[in-house]
Amino acid sequence: MMMDSGINDANEQDDYYEEEEDGEEEEEEDDAAMLKRASSVHVALLTSLSPTSFVKDGRELVQTLVSSMLSPTSTTTDNGDDEDVNKLITTISSVLLKSSNDYLPKRMSDERKRKIGLTNSLLTVQYLLHLLDTSSTSVSSTSSSLLGWKVVILPLLFNTNNTTKSFNDTLLQTALLNLISPSSIKMTQDQLGYCQDVCQLCVLAVDQLTSTTAAGAAAGAVTNNHSRQSQLVLVCDVLIRLYDGMNTLLVKQQQRGGGGEELELPTKCVDSVANAIHLVIVKVIRGICYAQVEQDCGGSNKEDNQSVVLLEPLLSLEAVRPVTGMLLPKLYPSGSVGSGNLKEQQQQKTRAVELWNEILLLLSPYSEEVVSESVAPMTATAILCILLPSFRGMELPTVPATGDNNDNHASSTLCRPVFQPSVWALIRQSLKRCGDTDSFGGDGGDSGGRGTSLLSRGARDGGSSTFGYDDDVSTYDRAAIDQLLRRRSAHILRLLIEYERDSLLRSGSKKKGKGKGRQGKDNQDGRIDKQKRGDMWMKYVLCFEMLEMEIEIHLVDQVWTTVKELSSEASMNNLEGVNDSTNELPLIVWEDVASLLCRVLLSDAPTLRKLGLYRFLCGDSGIQVTSVATEEDQDGNGRTFMRKAESKCKVKKKSGGASVPITTVSVSFVLDIVMRSYDSIVGTKVGTNMQIDEGGQQKSEKVADLLSEFLSNYVIALAASSEDGSELSEFMTLILAVITTLKWRSLVLLFRAVATAVDQSASHKYTLEQETVRSAIKDMLSTFSSGGAPRSLQEGLRQDLSSMLKNAVPWTRPDASIVLDVLSLYPPQDDLVDNTDNETHSLTRSALATWILGLGDGQWANNAAPVCASAYVMGEMLPFNDKIDILSGVNTLERTLGMAISLLCTLTGNASEMLWPAIFKGLQKPPSASSHKAIRSMILLEWGCREEALSGMGNGDIVTDKQNCMLPPPPNVEFLLNHAVQLLMSQVTEIKTSLGGRAEKSGATRSQASGQASSYIYTLINQIRVLHLSFPSSSSISLAVNAMLERCADSLKQSNSDETDGPIETVVTLTLCYASLSCDAKFEDAKELEKLLSICEAIMTCELSQAKGKSMRRDAVQALRSIFHYAKWGSLSLIVPMINKAARKQPGGAELASGSIQQIYEKILTSANEAVDSTPVIALPPLFACTTSCGEYLVELEDAGANGTSLLSSIKVISETLFAVLKEETASSTWMHMLSSMCNLLFSPKLLLHEYQNSYVDGDRDNMPVMESFEKLIEMGSALKPHINIVAVSYISVAWLGNKDSSDQDVGLAAIPYRDNIAELLVYKEPKFDESSANQNSTKDRHGILPQTTDGSSITRAFVLSFLSKLPSPENMSDVVLKELVHHIILKLIDACCLPPAKGKPFITGSEEYSKMMRSWQALCLLSRFVTFDIANEVAQKVFKAMSNLSHGQIRYFMECFTVQCTRKHPSVFGQSFITEIRRNDLSLQYVSSLMIIGGNLTVGSYSNDFFHSNSDKKIKEILCGVLPWLSSTQGFSRAIAQLLVYKLIPLVVDVENHTGGGAIEKDDAVLRSVYLFLQQNQDMSRVRVKQQSFFDSYDVDTACQFEGLLAFEVDDGDEASPVHMVDAIKECLADVYKEVHDEDAPEWKQMEDLLISAEGGNQDESVPENDELVNFQRKILPVDALDLRIQSLHENKKFNAAGNKKQGLIVCATLVDKVPNLAGLARTAEIFAAETLVLPNTLVKKQDDFKSISASANDWIDMEECKEENLLVWLHKKKAEGYTIVGLEQTSSSKCLTRFNFPDKVVLLLGKEKEGIPVEFLSAVDQCIEIPQLGIIRSLNVHVSGALTIWEYTSQMMKRSKR
Repeated sequence: MMMDSGINDANEQDDYYEEEEDGEEEEEEDDAAMLKRASSVHVALLTSLSPTSFVKDGRELVQTLVSSMLSPTSTTTDNGDDEDVNKLITTISSVLLKSSNDYLPKRMSDERKRKIGLTNSLLTVQYLLHLLDTSSTSVSSTSSSLLGWKVVILPLLFNTNNTTKSFNDTLLQTALLNLISPSSIKMTQDQLGYCQDVCQLCVLAVDQLTSTTAAGAAAGAVTNNHSRQSQLVLVCDVLIRLYDGMNTLLVKQQQRGGGGEELELPTKCVDSVANAIHLVIVKVIRGICYAQVEQDCGGSNKEDNQSVVLLEPLLSLEAVRPVTGMLLPKLYPSGSVGSGNLKEQQQQKTRAVELWNEILLLLSPYSEEVVSESVAPMTATAILCILLPSFRGMELPTVPATGDNNDNHASSTLCRPVFQPSVWALIRQSLKRCGDTDSFGGDGGDSGGRGTSLLSRGARDGGSSTFGYDDDVSTYDRAAIDQLLRRRSAHILRLLIEYERDSLLRSGSKKKGKGKGRQGKDNQDGRIDKQKRGDMWMKYVLCFEMLEMEIEIHLVDQVWTTVKELSSEASMNNLEGVNDSTNELPLIVWEDVASLLCRVLLSDAPTLRKLGLYRFLCGDSGIQVTSVATEEDQDGNGRTFMRKAESKCKVKKKSGGASVPITTVSVSFVLDIVMRSYDSIVGTKVGTNMQIDEGGQQKSEKVADLLSEFLSNYVIALAASSEDGSELSEFMTLILAVITTLKWRSLVLLFRAVATAVDQSASHKYTLEQETVRSAIKDMLSTFSSGGAPRSLQEGLRQDLSSMLKNAVPWTRPDASIVLDVLSLYPPQDDLVDNTDNETHSLTRSALATWILGLGDGQWANNAAPVCASAYVMGEMLPFNDKIDILSGVNTLERTLGMAISLLCTLTGNASEMLWPAIFKGLQKPPSASSHKAIRSMILLEWGCREEALSGMGNGDIVTDKQNCMLPPPPNVEFLLNHAVQLLMSQVTEIKTSLGGRAEKSGATRSQASGQASSYIYTLINQIRVLHLSFPSSSSISLAVNAMLERCADSLKQSNSDETDGPIETVVTLTLCYASLSCDAKFEDAKELEKLLSICEAIMTCELSQAKGKSMRRDAVQALRSIFHYAKWGSLSLIVPMINKAARKQPGGAELASGSIQQIYEKILTSANEAVDSTPVIALPPLFACTTSCGEYLVELEDAGANGTSLLSSIKVISETLFAVLKEETASSTWMHMLSSMCNLLFSPKLLLHEYQNSYVDGDRDNMPVMESFEKLIEMGSALKPHINIVAVSYISVAWLGNKDSSDQDVGLAAIPYRDNIAELLVYKEPKFDESSANQNSTKDRHGILPQTTDGSSITRAFVLSFLSKLPSPENMSDVVLKELVHHIILKLIDACCLPPAKGKPFITGSEEYSKMMRSWQALCLLSRFVTFDIANEVAQKVFKAMSNLSHGQIRYFMECFTVQCTRKHPSVFGQSFITEIRRNDLSLQYVSSLMIIGGNLTVGSYSNDFFHSNSDKKIKEILCGVLPWLSSTQGFSRAIAQLLVYKLIPLVVDVENHTGGGAIEKDDAVLRSVYLFLQQNQDMSRVRVKQQSFFDSYDVDTACQFEGLLAFEVDDGDEASPVHMVDAIKECLADVYKEVHDEDAPEWKQMEDLLISAEGGNQDESVPENDELVNFQRKILPVDALDLRIQSLHENKKFNAAGNKKQGLIVCATLVDKVPNLAGLARTAEIFAAETLVLPNTLVKKQDDFKSISASANDWIDMEECKEENLLVWLHKKKAEGYTIVGLEQTSSSKCLTRFNFPDKVVLLLGKEKEGIPVEFLSAVDQCIEIPQLGIIRSLNVHVSGALTIWEYTSQMMKRSKR
C-alpha cells in the first residue's frame, strides 16, 4: 500500500539526519525551525500520502477515529469503521515506533534521537491533518490547523494510554506551531474560539478523570490510576504550552504598540487559559481529598429509597505533583499577584480567594468528606509551598466559604497567611509528626539522615526505598508522609517568617524619624517586639532545618545554645498565655520546642538520638534538670564491672544554667519521645554511654543515670506543682500503659526512677484506677511469661510496682479480684526458688502491706482475707474441676489464686487466724486423693508455709524449750499435718488409678502428657518438702517419711525379683522414695551405708517393663516414663551425697569405696549418659546433680591413692553427660547453677594436674577430657553468651595455679596444655550482652579477685591476667613453665603485633583488629617481667619492627611501656637496638615519636639512673648523634622532645663550662656547647622543657605493667583502654606555651573601644539581623527534592541532583583510589558539579569520620556505586556498551591536552592510583587518555586535584555547549 511505502520512505531519510549531525561546530537551531525545515524536506512524501484504498474520505476517517476515542460505546461493529480505525492506529504506531530508542543506533546522541522523534511525529500529525484537509479546502490553513488540533491532536492525546512522554511532547509542540505562531501577528476570532474550545476540552478531560457517574463513564472516564496520572500530566502540559504561547503573542502585540482592539483577543485568550488552569487546579484538589458521593437507589432504608454512598477518591496523592510542578508555578509565579491593570488584578484576586477557600476547607476540622488524616495536610502543604511566595502578602479570608453563599468572605476577617490560625495549626501539627517510632533505621550505624528525601533514598537503594516509595505518593508509609509534612511545613514557615521580617524592615525604614513623643516610643516598642518575635521564629526555623537534615554529630551539637534560648522564650510565653491576635505572629510555646527536640530525639541516626538525649537530660535544651552522672556502674560492694563507653563520638561538656521549669515538659513528651528515644538505643551498638570532653579530659557519662535522675525529678516536680495531682495521675497511668511497648531495661529504668521519686515525694498525690492496674498486671504477666529477662529485673519491676501502689490514693471500694491479680505477681521467697535478695523481698512485702492495709476504710483486708480463704476452699471463688487427673497436670490457676490469698492473709499480719480455719475445712478428716477441698486446703497450707506465716506452733513462731530444743507443734496442727501427709501420699498412689487401662503399648519419651505428669509429681514432692522445712519438729512428718523410706527400700528389692506387679507399682515406689528422701528421711546409723548402697543398687536395676497380660494407654505410657525418670534421678541425686558422707565418716569406708561404691557410680554415670535424651526436662537437674556428686567422689578416690587409672575415662563420660544436660535444660537460673557445678568439678587443680601428667606429658592428646570440655565451653560462649566464658575462665584460671600448698616449681604446670587458649583469651573481648539474655548478671559472684575498675568487656581476660600476675618470678619459676608456657605466650602475642595493617593504614578504632592489637600489647606489658635473656634478642627485633608500623597513639602507649620495661631489664640488648633505630634516616614521624618517648623515659625520666648506669659514654654519644638531627624535624612534637634529650645528654659528653682548648674534637664540643647554651637561655624552649620534664617524671611505666594498673585505664567508645599518650600530652604543652607567649592583654584603647561599642550597640542598627547573625551554627539548606513537589518519576528524578539541577553525563570512577581524604574530596567535587555517579572501591568508606568531615556532607547528596578493582575491566566495558566514552586521566604517548580535548556528553572519567597511575590492563578499555598541562618542575598532581580540574573542564565545555 501507499502507506507502507510512505513509511519506508520516511525511514530512508536517515541520511538527512546524518548530514545534519556531521557539522559539530554548527550552531543548533531551535525545535520550531527544525520542524519547519523537516516539513519542507518531506513535502513530496506528504503529498503522496493520499487516502488509502480502504478509506473513501479522509475527513470521515479522522472523524470516525476521534469519535471512537471520545465515545467508544457509540461505535458500532457492523459498519466497518472499527477495522479502518484499527488499521489507521496500527499505521501511525508503526511510524512512531521507528523513532523509539530501541530502534535507533546506540551511538546516536540523545539530541539526535530527539530530532528524529520530532520529525517522525511531525509526519504522523501532518498525515492526519492531510486526511482532514481532503474535504475542508474552503477554510484557511490556520483554521484548518486549529481544527486539526481540536479534532485530532487533543483526543489522540487524552484518550491514548500507551504513548510515551517523548511522543506526547512532540505532538504538542508540532500541533501548536500554527496556533501560537500564526502567519499573521493579529489574532483572529477563530483562534480565540479554538483556544476556548481547547480549554473546555481540557477541563472536560479532568472531569472524566474524577468522575464516577454513569455519564462520566460513558464519556470515557478512566479507571486506571496510572492512566489517570498520565492523562492529568498531559492536560497540564497542554494548558501550560497554550498559556505560554498566548502570553508570548500578547507580549509581541504589546511590543508592536498595538491598541486596545488588537490586545483584546490575546488578553481574552490568556484569561481563558488562566481560568481553565484555575478550574483544573480546584478539580484536582477535590478529586484528591474528597470522597465521591453516589446515590444508592437500592438502599435498605425503606423510608428513603436512596442512600448516600461514599466512594474513595479517584485521584491519588500523586496527582498533586502536576499541580505543584506545572500549573501553580505558571499561574502564580512569585510576586505575580497584584501586577497588571486593575481588571487583571481583580481577576487574579478572585482566583486567589477561590483557591485559598479550597485550602481553608481542607484545613477545616469540620470537613467530614476528607478521606484520611494525611491526605488533606499532604495536599495543603504541597500547594502552600508553591502559592505562598505570591500569596503571603495578600489579605485573605480566615474562614472558608461553604455552599452557594459566599457572603461570609466579606464578613470574615481578612489577614495575611502568616496571621491565619488555620495555617499555623497545619504547620504545628505537621512539625510534630514523628512517623513510626517503633522501628528506627539502622542497628549501630546511621541511616536516613541528612537530605535523604524519599526520591533520593529510593534512588540510592536501587529504586527500593526504605519507606516503600513506588513512584506514587499514595504508597508512602507513615514515616515517609510525616517526613514530607515536616519538611514542607518548615519550608512554609520559612517563607512566612522571611516575608514578615522583610516587611518589618521595609516598614521600619519608611517610618524612621516620623514618630515623636510617647506615641512614637510606643510604636517603636511595638515594632521591636514584633521584630524579636520574628527573629525567634527564624531561629526556630533554622534549628528545625538543621535537626531535620543534618546527621553530623559536631554540626548538630552546635544548635543547643539556640534551643535553650527558644525554650526560655517558650517558658515565658506559656506563663503569659497564648496570643490570639490576628495581626501578630503567634508566640513560641513549649509544644513548638517539643517538636524541635523530636527531630533529634527521634532521628534516623542512633548516634544523634543519643546525643539529643544527653543534651536534653543535661539541661542543654533549657530544661532545669540536675545532671549528676556517675562514672561507674557499681554493685552492692562498690565494685565496677560494666563501665561501658559506647559512644561513637566525643562531645564537649557544655556549661550554663537552664531556666525552664521541668514541669513545662509535657507528660506525653516524656513517655512518647524521651523514653522511646532511649529505648531505641538500648541494646544496640551505639550503647547508652557518652564520651565527654570536659576541660581537655575525657570521661564517660551514662545516659541511663541522667535519664533516671530526670524522671525522678520530673515526678517530684509534678507532685509539687498541682494540688489535685491530676498531672501526676496522668503520668502514672500512662506509665502502666507502656509495659509491653518498651524493652526490658528501659522499663526497669522507668519504673525504678518513678518508684524512687514517689517514695521521696508526699504520698497519695495521684490516683490509679482499678481497671488501669488490672491491665498493667495483665501486661506484666504477659511480659514475664514471654521469657528472656533475668529474674532480677522481674523482681525489680515487682518492687517498683508495689511502691507505686503504696503511694497512690487508696481505693475506696476495692475489687477483690483485682487485688488478688496484683498479689499473684508476688511469689514467696524460699529455698526452693532462686529469688532476689532478702532486702528487696522485705521492701516489696512492706510496700504491699502498706497498700493492702490502706484499702477501703483500712479494714477491708482484715475482712476480705478470711472470706476469700474460706470461699477458695469451698469452691465459691473458683469452681472445682470435674475430675482430678494426673495427665492434666497442675491446675495453675488454682495454685496462683491460692498463693495470692495466702499472701493477702500474710500481709494483714494475722495469717494464722485467717488461714488455719480455711485449711481445717478441707483437712479436718482423713482426705482422699480426689477431695477438692483437701487439695485446696493443702495449697493454702503450702503457700502459708512458703510465706513463713505458718510454722512451728502454727502461729508463725517456732517455740523452743530451755535447752533450746525445738518443741513439736500443738496437737491440732499435728492433726492437720498428719492428714496433709496422708493426702500427698494418696495422691502419689493415685498414679495407679490415673494411668490404668488398656490401649497401645508404645509412647513417646517427651510429650505434653509426660511433661504435665512429671510437673504434677514435682509439685507433690515439693509440697511434702515444704511441710518438712516449715515443721522440722513435727513427729507426724518425720515418722511418716522414715517409715515410707523403709517400705520403699523393701519394695524396690522385692520388685526386682518379682515383676508381676507391672511398671506402675515400681513408679509409685520410686516416687514415694524420692518424696521421703526430700524430707531428710534416714536409715539407722549402724546400717546406713549398707542400706543406702542396697537401695541405690535396687534403683539402678529398676526397669520400666510391661507387666504380663496388661496394656496401657499411650498417654499413660508417656506419663509413666516421665515420672519414672524424674523419681529415679531425683532419688539418686539425694542418695549419692548421703553415700559419700557415710563413706567418709564410717570406719572402713575407704575399702568399700575401692569396690562397690566405685562400681555403682560407674553404672550410674553410664546410665546417666545414655538416659539424657529420654529423661524429661524436669528431671534433668537431679540427673545433673547425681552425675556431679559421683564425679566429685571419684576425684577424691584418685587423690586418696585408690584406683585412678580409669579416672580420665570416667571424667570423659561425666563431661559428655553434663554437656548433654546443659543442651537440654532451658531454665536460666538452673542452667547457670549447673554450669558452675560443672566447672567446679572439672576444673579442679588436682584433676588438671592429673591430666597434664598422665596425658599431655605422655603425648596422649586425645585423652584430655578436661581440656576438651574447656574448649567446648569457650566455643559455646562465643555466640553472644559471654557469661559462659566468664564462669569457665574464672574457675580454670584458679586451677592453673595449683593447690594452695603447691610449690613455686609446680605453679602453672597445669596451664601448659592451654597456652594457645591463654594467648587467645588475652585478646578476647566480651561481645555485647544480648538484651534478652537472662544470665548477664549471674556471674558477679565470680568477680571477687578482680579489681574494682575492671571494664565489663574485659572480665574474661582479667581472670587470665590475674593468673599470669600470680605466677612466681622467672628465678623461682620452673624452667618448663617459663619456656613452654610464658615464653610461648610472649612470642605468640608479639608475632601477632608485628603484622602490619592492611594497605599501610592503621586499624580503625573500635574494629576487631584494633581491639586485638590493643589487648596484645597490654598483655605483653604484664608479661614484660618474664622476658629473660634467652628471648631478649628475638623480642627486641620484633618490638621495633612492630613499632615501625602505623598504629594509634593508645596502642603505641603500651608498646612504649613494654619497650621501656624490657630496656630497663636488658639494657645491653634493647639499648643497642634503640640506638640503631634512632640513627636511621628513613623513619616515619610516628616511629620517631615513639623512639623519642622511649628515649625520654630512659634519659630524662625517673628511669634515667638505671639506664645511664648500665651504658657507657660511647653509647650515650651514639644516642646523642641519633637525636641531634631531629632538632630540625618538621614535626613539632619530635622537635620538642629532641630539644629536651639533647639538653640532657650534652652535659654527659661535653664539659659545658669549659671553653678552652683546640683541635677538631674541641671544635665539635664547641658546637655542642653552643647548642646547649642556646637551649638553656632561650625562654620559650625553657618553658617547654620544664613542662616536658614534669611529664617524664610522672610517667609511670611500672603501674601500666601491673595487673591492677592495666585494668584501671578509662575506656573509649569501643571499650578499649584510652590512656593519655605522651604525644597528646606534649602537644597540649606546646599549645599552652604558645598561648602564654602570644596571649597578651589587650591595650587600654582597645578595651575602651569595646566598651563604647557595647554601650551603643543597641541603638546603632535597627535593621533586621541576617539569618547568619541569629544563630551560631552552620545553617542547613532544605533541598528542593526534599519537598517532593516535582512531577518526575523516580527514574527521572535520578537525572536531577538535590539542588534541582540536572545531572551531567559524567561518571567519576575512583576505584583505583584508596586514600580516604582523596575519595572524600572527589565526592565533594563531584557533588558540586552535579556528576551522575561517583564509583568507589568500597562504599563503606563513606561511614568513616574523616570521609564525612572532608566530604562536607556530599556523601548524602551524590549517588555512589561500588566497583572493586578486580571487577573494573568488566564494568568499563559495560559502560562502553551503554554509550559512555571512557576517558583516562593519564600521561601516555597518545594522551591529549585537557584544554584541547572535546568531551562527549556521556563520559566515564577513570582516575589512576596515587603513584602508579592507571595500570596497563585497564588502558585497553580507555577510549582516550588526557593529561593536564604543567609548567613547573614536579610532574604529578594529587589525584583529587587532578580529578577536580578535569571535572571542571568537562563542566565548562558542557555549559558552553548548552548556551549554543
